[in-house]
Amino acid sequence: MITALITMTVFLRAQKDWNLVHATYYMGALDYTLIRITTNGIAELTLSVSRLPLFYKQRDSHFYPAWAYAIPACILKIPISLLESFIWTTLTYYVIGYSPEGERLSVHGSPSLQNGCH
Repeated sequence: MITALITMTVFLRAQKDWNLVHATYYMGALDYTLIRITTNGIAELTLSVSRLPLFYKQRDSHFYPAWAYAIPACILKIPISLLESFIWTTLTYYVIGYSPEGERLSVHGSPSLQNGCH
């Protein structure tokens, strides 16, 4: 949330002229958001690495196969990643100026769905 607040102040939508400077500014905000959402799970790597000795001990004792450890660990991280992405998007979407209409954020406001294209 702190990073989202900093991003909101850096990419604050002051005025919306369509020229090269503002287009570059807008693309920079999109690029930063894409990188931020894509890499939001990197903070959890230290937890995964700290659990490796226990995993190796249980694997060597043939308690369970490696996939039985990896798949649930990945599935359990999905809700947290979705929550982080949702918080990021709700905090920065309107302030950065992606679209002034709130309906554009949801699926129902998508022009492709309104035209019948799926």
